[in-house]
Amino acid sequence: MYTFALFFPLFLVSLFLSVQGRPNVIVVLVDDMGYSDLGSFGGEVRTPHLDKLAANGLRFTQNYNSARCCPSRASLLTGLYSHQAGIANFTGRDSTDRLGPAYLGRLNKQCMTLAEALKTVGYQTYCVGKWHVGHDESPVNRGFDEYYGYTKGHSTSQWEKGNYRRLPEGRDHELHFEEDSFFATDAFNDYAIEFLKQAQKKEDPFFLYLAHSSPHFPLHAPAKTRDRYLDTYRKGWDVLRRERYSRQEKSGLVTDSWGFTGLSDVPDDRDDISNYFAGKANPDWKNIDQDRQEDLAYRMATFAAMIDHVDQGIGEIISQLEDSGDLENTLILFTSDNGACYEWGPFGFDQSSRKGFTKLHEGKDLQNVGGPGTYHSVGSAWSCLSNTPLRMYKHFNHEGGNCSPLIAYWPQGINKSNRWVRSPVHLIDIMPTLLEVSGAKYPKEWNDQKLTPVEGLSLTPHFKGITKFKDRVLCFDHFDSSAIRKGDWKLVRGNNRYKERIWELYNLDEDRCETNNLIEANPDKAKELEAEWLAWAKRVKVNPYYLHKQANPPVQEISKLKRDAQGFYLLKHGDQVPRENAPVFSQKAIEVKLSVTRGKEKSGVLISHGGSRSGYSLYLQGGIPFFSCRLDGVLYTYRATQILPENRISLSLIVNPAGQVSLNSEDEILIEGKLPSLLKNHPQDPLEIGNDSLSTVGNYKLDPRFKGFIHQAKLKLK
Repeated sequence: MYTFALFFPLFLVSLFLSVQGRPNVIVVLVDDMGYSDLGSFGGEVRTPHLDKLAANGLRFTQNYNSARCCPSRASLLTGLYSHQAGIANFTGRDSTDRLGPAYLGRLNKQCMTLAEALKTVGYQTYCVGKWHVGHDESPVNRGFDEYYGYTKGHSTSQWEKGNYRRLPEGRDHELHFEEDSFFATDAFNDYAIEFLKQAQKKEDPFFLYLAHSSPHFPLHAPAKTRDRYLDTYRKGWDVLRRERYSRQEKSGLVTDSWGFTGLSDVPDDRDDISNYFAGKANPDWKNIDQDRQEDLAYRMATFAAMIDHVDQGIGEIISQLEDSGDLENTLILFTSDNGACYEWGPFGFDQSSRKGFTKLHEGKDLQNVGGPGTYHSVGSAWSCLSNTPLRMYKHFNHEGGNCSPLIAYWPQGINKSNRWVRSPVHLIDIMPTLLEVSGAKYPKEWNDQKLTPVEGLSLTPHFKGITKFKDRVLCFDHFDSSAIRKGDWKLVRGNNRYKERIWELYNLDEDRCETNNLIEANPDKAKELEAEWLAWAKRVKVNPYYLHKQANPPVQEISKLKRDAQGFYLLKHGDQVPRENAPVFSQKAIEVKLSVTRGKEKSGVLISHGGSRSGYSLYLQGGIPFFSCRLDGVLYTYRATQILPENRISLSLIVNPAGQVSLNSEDEILIEGKLPSLLKNHPQDPLEIGNDSLSTVGNYKLDPRFKGFIHQAKLKLK
């Protein structure tokens, strides 16, 4: 990895600051906007103000994120991989006792935010919009002087004024909105202007972090703006994808290495929430019933209207900066936190993502789409349009999920504007960039805590057009969708919602859209990259590759299983067999033999392999044995009727070729049941004896670690 000294001599840093002074900084982040939604990246959404920034600044074609809202925010705010900042997968429950320090569910104390760093050199700091890095870590407790927005959850109604807070507590609201005309995207824009006005009354430079929740579901927008887009989206996604690609070719974004792709497959979720397209390709527009087409046009028109209102706010911000004379020396960075969101199928959902039902809106009901009291998503097929021409979506680390547009604008700091920058960059680069242009230093300790060193690289060499991060290494993992980018090579795999859960290898210099899997032709390169990714996973403490020390007994990671004369794999308490070394149970009968002493322990997992999408688990709850199985995310559980004795006992579990389940103790039958099919889909989760440490198979009410003793465990697949 290159050092800053190789790219940008240190004397230029002092020249930056002495000639023009420290710049003001505005970072604008939108939520779930796709790669090509902006006009400057090929889209038909009206974004004239952002397009003007792009034409007078830089457009980065390979800007990476962390594939989901909150991990991306953690990376942007801290300059670290999200795992290092405490948000490996999502915010919420503290899972460090079970999964390790990367799974805190909020920003940890070993990181420093952009606001905290810039305050050390006198910047005024303001935050507006969606926080989503843990509501226990408030914006005003992490360096921001002033805040307006919402701090809990990934989304909330844009029409309900009471959902939004002004911080610090007790601060009077400078702006007063009417209840019947409140719209959060516009309110965020208004508060951004208000905070800019406050900052411009002072001498110190300012930092504004404007984190829009648009165009994340629930889709909400004023009907007047929505209706301007209806005729456009009645054309359908097939026509519009081709039109976007044509504009991308004309603009120079798309070169010969970018092949036009077909519609991505719908991820393999439950049928009811994937509109019965689970694991299938999104349908062609011509094959959609006319009533459904109209419903979908209204959804996408609302999505576009949300981006339109973001752009209107950008125009107001630019005008405010122009009027005050601050525009020339203000660095503006604009990006999205991930690719467009597929949740959950081509027709989208209504009410909430968890309940996942889809309603067909017809007649007068269409006029309510996007209005107060509604809750819609845009669906996976429109998200293929949003990500044109990249494959897959948010949640995944294929390019459609973890690559988003980035615009950099700074008249006094960027040479030769209106350029495409084709070097790989990442949200972790924003911290070192702002440290450099502000003159701030990243300390080794902060608030009596040792800080994790910043991972990113400064973008300022790109501002001068004098460098390329040719051999840069970037790594990714989100809910087991993993990737490593090294130079032009990318190794990537999907999680258990992806049709094939194995590594794929692409040369992005020749195949930007990941259409030609080269893993069979380049096995040594794949092994090299996998080893490098695994070293990173252990370093940033991705579970289960990071051996969490609190397991009881200690975890023993197994690379090669031994067998006895009867063909049984031999295991012992504490063994954890990673996915790549575990027996593949897909469509196989299973036989497990255990020798267990429960003692006084009444709960815990005896054996598990898999997680929340696919797998099986034998466990105790209140001393009673349970067997759980996940088939495509659907949980099947069978319960014994008696408590297991405290003394040593032998157990035999069989899932036969017909799906019959039986658990026997000595000659006594404890559990009988019938699965609708054999187990499917080899999971990312490990095979474990005495624990279920990653995404869990069963709905365990207590700690899944078994603290009795498993003397012997034997497993055979048939």
